[in-house]
Amino acid sequence: MICLKCAIAIDDSTAKTYIRCDGCNRPIHTSCSDLTTNELKCLDLRPNSRRRIKYICVECEQGISQLPKLLSLIADLKDEISKLKEFNTNLSLKSSTSTPKDNSISLSAKEEIIQEITERSKRANNLIIYRVVENGTTKIEQLEQDTALIQSLTSDLGLGDQQIKPIRLGKFDRSRQPLSRPIKVHFSSPEIVHNIVRKFKTLRTNDKYSALAVSYDRTPKQAELYKAVKNDLNTRLQHGESNLKIIYRNGTPTIVSSDRPEN
Repeated sequence: MICLKCAIAIDDSTAKTYIRCDGCNRPIHTSCSDLTTNELKCLDLRPNSRRRIKYICVECEQGISQLPKLLSLIADLKDEISKLKEFNTNLSLKSSTSTPKDNSISLSAKEEIIQEITERSKRANNLIIYRVVENGTTKIEQLEQDTALIQSLTSDLGLGDQQIKPIRLGKFDRSRQPLSRPIKVHFSSPEIVHNIVRKFKTLRTNDKYSALAVSYDRTPKQAELYKAVKNDLNTRLQHGESNLKIIYRNGTPTIVSSDRPEN
């Protein structure tokens, strides 16, 4: 078993060295749980099924806090589906040549919307960091180095200490040197990710970060849209336009004047 916070193996022969999250059932060292001795004793008094006091890990707590937003998204989606149904009904009344295929396309579009909303919600708290060279001789050493770098980055941006979970993406391959797989970092809120992406350019003069790049954890559709907007920006710049940049407006990449202040 691996501790969900420090990612170090847990000795499951001694139950009192770890507890499990009552939300996701993943184990965590008691020393990593941030619980007091008295709180740990309360958790140990009764079996899980009879306990009224529960331990919820940071990720599950964040998931619970996201429920109102998800419910709002679902409500908006229901309205959109209702409008689609009304549109299809009106279309059917205007044309008697509608086929079952038309309805299946509409259903597919609805499913695609639901899947995209779900995927974006899962990725909203993630940041991707590129070009960080891997110097650690072991996975644990590399994890410690990555964690230290990210904590330093958030501190230098004035965001304070953050509870983070960095993961290297891609397969480890010693034949590729220097190795610098992208790092995916999970933060406690989307706002922190947005602040890092927005403020990161202020660290460009710092040698520690000058070679690095950061981005949102985009879904394939978001990546496709960003690429299209980026190509449009490059085309406009090549045709003589200047003072242009890409900003995110309500989660959508948009080309605006560089003189326009960012929100």
